[in-house]
Amino acid sequence: MGIISRFPAGATEPYIEETYDSDESLIDVKLHGYTKIRNYAFYGCYALALTSLPAEITSIGRSAFKDCLRLALTSLPSGITSIKEETFSQCDSLALTSLPSGITSIENLAFNYCSSLALTSLPNGITSIGYSAFQGCTNLALTSLPNGITVIEWATFQDCSSLALTSLPSGITSIADYAFDGCTSLTSVTFEGTPESIANSAFANCNNLTTINVPWAEGAVANAPWGATNATITYGYTG
Repeated sequence: MGIISRFPAGATEPYIEETYDSDESLIDVKLHGYTKIRNYAFYGCYALALTSLPAEITSIGRSAFKDCLRLALTSLPSGITSIKEETFSQCDSLALTSLPSGITSIENLAFNYCSSLALTSLPNGITSIGYSAFQGCTNLALTSLPNGITVIEWATFQDCSSLALTSLPSGITSIADYAFDGCTSLTSVTFEGTPESIANSAFANCNNLTTINVPWAEGAVANAPWGATNATITYGYTG
């Protein structure tokens, strides 16, 4: 095991200390003076076991930690405003309990297959979540979505078997194919508004979803019951 510094200790420039194990796998990083982590910075560092990042970090680039199987962050710096594409894709040990309140977007594949991610809520300011953003996050236990969300993209929550939503915000205009496919903890979902479109597989394999409440008249939104073959739909629902 050894430590390699990009710049010597005490340098005025930002520098990185990297710690490797006997197999020359990167297991720890200390970032001194950095505010941004570049695209692909630690992509594929499967042994990297960070539990925190410096508070000064305001941006984490695309795929920066993709395939870091042992990454065990429990929080992110408060200055981060977006989660870029594939930033944490397939980080099996990622254990975030919350996201910074200033985040407004979560891009495509940002957290897909982060099986330890157990978030129960998302920041209210989020207005967009990309396709497959949480796909395969089997411990994701969201009970609601931010009101600013307008589109549920392709496979956004596919196979999120712990997802516990009971309602969908009024501003949602469309729900794409496989958006909630395999979300087996869904049992009852109430729409607060009327989307323009819902794909015919949006709720495929949601085998325990038995109740869907909608405020529109029968036939107003095509493809019902949107793959939820065990569900009964109550039209004109007003709560």
